[in-house]
Amino acid sequence: MNSYQQTNQNYLKNQVMSASPAQLITMLIAGGIKNVKQAQTAIAVGDVIKTHDKLINAQDIIMELRYSVKEEIDAELSHQLITMYEYMYNQLVLANVNQDVAKIAEVEQLLMDLLTTWKQIETQV
Repeated sequence: MNSYQQTNQNYLKNQVMSASPAQLITMLIAGGIKNVKQAQTAIAVGDVIKTHDKLINAQDIIMELRYSVKEEIDAELSHQLITMYEYMYNQLVLANVNQDVAKIAEVEQLLMDLLTTWKQIETQV
């Protein structure tokens, strides 16, 4: 690992370690968006392996989001979030199997909407 990569990794580690819970959620969502965008680009150029890797990364992020939901705080809202995360995860699995750009775009839009919401929450906290 070169010094630039090490510096970048240290910066990211410090950013994560000092982030609030809401900031961590927004970072995860932004990471999900980045991965689905990269998957769309990879599909466009026919790179099946990169598409697969980026979709798996996005799926992992969505599962992390899903398991971060605190069901005891608001059961109804928690159920809605969990249902949405599971839907997005399933759409990405199908997109990966079928190389389906439309399903990826749908998940990207859902993630972008979530990011907007979490950024609003973050400013109120």
